[in-house]
Amino acid sequence: MNDKIDTKRTLAMLGWLMVTGLGTLQLQPVLGGALIDRAGVGLSQMALLFGGELVAMAVGSGVAALCLNRFDRRFICLAGLALVAVSGVSSAFAGSYALLCLSRCVAGAGGGAVQAVIYGTTALRAKKDQTFAAINISLLLWGAITVTATPLVINRIGVAGVFLSFTLMAVLAIPGVKLIPPHAQASVRSNSVSAPRLGVKDVGILALFALLFGGHGVLWVYQERIGHAIGMSPAAIGAVLGLGVLAGAVGSAIAGALNRRLSHTSAQMIAFTGSILASLVIVYGQSSVAYAGAAWLLMAVWFFGLTYLLALTAERDPTGRLTALGNASVFVGQGLGPMAAAMVVGAGNFRSVGWLSSGVYLVCIGITLFVTADLKRRIGGFAAGK
Repeated sequence: MNDKIDTKRTLAMLGWLMVTGLGTLQLQPVLGGALIDRAGVGLSQMALLFGGELVAMAVGSGVAALCLNRFDRRFICLAGLALVAVSGVSSAFAGSYALLCLSRCVAGAGGGAVQAVIYGTTALRAKKDQTFAAINISLLLWGAITVTATPLVINRIGVAGVFLSFTLMAVLAIPGVKLIPPHAQASVRSNSVSAPRLGVKDVGILALFALLFGGHGVLWVYQERIGHAIGMSPAAIGAVLGLGVLAGAVGSAIAGALNRRLSHTSAQMIAFTGSILASLVIVYGQSSVAYAGAAWLLMAVWFFGLTYLLALTAERDPTGRLTALGNASVFVGQGLGPMAAAMVVGAGNFRSVGWLSSGVYLVCIGITLFVTADLKRRIGGFAAGK
């Protein structure tokens, strides 16, 4: 079983499962704009729709994580894929907004379960850090491709085609589930390092994960509409957002290259300050150049800071428990962010959305100063993550 789990084939399968389990996450701006134009969904309704899916994803991931050591992991993964497949069909043919919301919540729960199995399987691989890095790269590349291609798909097939593609992806993933070990192996469980007790600063780090992704989600779901408001075409917006995902990869690469040369505090100050400035330029800039430049800057500094934040969790807790809890916090933030944005956007008040996002990042600066106040060591290495 060890031979199978450490193969490139298993790594490729984990990458495919991850892009399948994420659902609409990377497509929210483009797909949301299409739902508004073609299905008559309102701005607030769109944010609540995607927010509900992400909250359900957090619940599904948490429940599945608690079941990983009690049930066959292959069964959990297959159950999650089944929910993703069924919800894709029901989303494509939903006759009402309520049914669409229910379908996306089911998809979120299924995708969350799939992701829990992915992380549980990755923990069994010999080279965990390299596995996470490879999965991250696959996510970013897949996101760049799909965000750019989705407007073309919608124009040719319609919104239903996007939802049905999730069903197809889930079906294609089923044969690879056999590569997942049914249970954790005792031989790979480490008992030499015990997890430290969670302290106030650890809770602060978890809050940073939730707020970081919440601030991102506030603006992300409306970025297509913002581009539309300044006269950009759907294809141009898709290209900007797709390249923005690649800018995120550049940000992560820069963080990895700097490594010990920059402290946690300095890295987060750069990330959150840059995020605040870029968010405001996106909503106040009235040209495609300003929109594109700010969108790329936002993704670059955001992923730059995320890389350092993940490294901080590994430094504080070598067992990986804090990193896993941070992953759960991620979905809470991603779900609540769009919901909070729905409360301020009104009929298209995107500047309020920008200020809300910037305000969240400002709170993050305060928390960062608290959790990194007594850190003397520089960062030693990065554990790649979501």
